[in-house]
Amino acid sequence: MCVDIGYSPMLGPDGLPRYIPGIKINRDLVEADRDRPHIGAHSNPRCLVLVNNNNEIGVRSFGWGIIPGFKTSTPLYNARSEKLMDGGSFWYTHKNNRCLLLADGVYEHQRRGGFNKKIPYYIKLKGGAPLLIPAIFSKDDFRFSIITRTANNVFREIHNSGPNHHRMPLLCPIDKALQWIRFDLEEKERVALLSYLLPDESLDYHTVFSIRGNLVRPDGLRENEFFNWDRPNGVEQASFF
Repeated sequence: MCVDIGYSPMLGPDGLPRYIPGIKINRDLVEADRDRPHIGAHSNPRCLVLVNNNNEIGVRSFGWGIIPGFKTSTPLYNARSEKLMDGGSFWYTHKNNRCLLLADGVYEHQRRGGFNKKIPYYIKLKGGAPLLIPAIFSKDDFRFSIITRTANNVFREIHNSGPNHHRMPLLCPIDKALQWIRFDLEEKERVALLSYLLPDESLDYHTVFSIRGNLVRPDGLRENEFFNWDRPNGVEQASFF
């Protein structure tokens, strides 16, 4: 599922403070803020998240992947939205530990005829706004898992194979995402957010060269920049829609 993101610096004055007036950002985090075109969950990274502490929104550094402990020590990088609404689920116990993962975009693979390997894509919000991906975290060790849901048409076309195909991160516009970490979020509002489906037209997406592995990109560009697998020297492919 979604275990790969890209991150562009967004802690400076032209980043998150433009969208969230009064946000509290530790100076050390600002000084360490840097471009990371690919962050993979399996590398056990530290990621920047937004949290709400007594109605004061701030930035923290959390590990990616809640470790349940009762059956396995393997981190769980994604939490299904359906499970967060199930009172008998492990995930339901974390329903009030809400945060937002900061990202520039997310990577996903597509199975396509005529290709031996899956084709990687980079998907982000139109207009360049940062992604604030709803997530939950463990208060024991401050590790998070992002929330996923059934896919919209864009993700359905791209994420079309594998055991968790036709799913996507719970993506929202910034104003709606910020509701997720509201201190006074009510149960009915939480359920409504977990059911939210981002419209297809809100997304930009393009093929990239590789998400993981040691292949050297032949054009020397960054991991999240466009690569045309149909015609490497041609123009970008048309939209699905």
